[in-house]
Amino acid sequence: MQSAEFFLLDPDNEPFARGVSRNLPAGGLGCVLLFLSLFVAAGLFVIFDAARQWVEFAVLSTAHAETEGQVVGRRIESDEGASYYVTYRFVADDRVHRIEESVTRGTFHSVDQGDSVTVRYALRNPSINTIEPGRIGGLLAITGFGLVWNGIVLFFTQTLVREVLRRRTLARKGKRIVGEVLLCSIRRDGDGDLVLELGFGFRSPQTGAWIEASDSQLRKDLVGKPLPPTGTPVHVLHSNDSQYIVL
Repeated sequence: MQSAEFFLLDPDNEPFARGVSRNLPAGGLGCVLLFLSLFVAAGLFVIFDAARQWVEFAVLSTAHAETEGQVVGRRIESDEGASYYVTYRFVADDRVHRIEESVTRGTFHSVDQGDSVTVRYALRNPSINTIEPGRIGGLLAITGFGLVWNGIVLFFTQTLVREVLRRRTLARKGKRIVGEVLLCSIRRDGDGDLVLELGFGFRSPQTGAWIEASDSQLRKDLVGKPLPPTGTPVHVLHSNDSQYIVL
């Protein structure tokens, strides 16, 4: 039977199903992984920034000096939740340092422009400084957020990478067998795109057992077109009874 008589869940699999190509398309997973890499980069940035802040906190807790500074500005940044900033200046190592620091609401409302504040700075690097020594609430929050963010992103990345590797293994070692359509339906997803839901079955070449499964695929090309009837042949790429996909 020719490949053209088979129904393909994903039309991009046709070159592989016909034997023209040895490469099985990633089924859109490559684009998803590329998009997910942006979240990976953002998560790494958060972790590195939190690590930097912990180092600065440790430095300011040990090798430090204190001096008097002066508040030269205040501002509130609101984006769902208010963030408070105080700008101050101080002199260290014969240089004037002007710093804007994110502070707590209490600190923000306890000072005004022109007020004197005590500035703690690192002896070896005065650019590391604070008017809130000992404050770790913000550090704990950003560290916790970074760990949760990276944990979620890592989980999804690992799942997608495993699927890509599984498809590559099936393309290399799997056996293409004939299955059949058991049911076929169309639904709209949250974005209004057409999603094909395909139920299929096949006889295991290993055990002889009849196996039934289902899969889905975005199929905008099926708008206004008839769906394959029950019994329509499909290609199933089979490695064992727990590792297989419908093409």
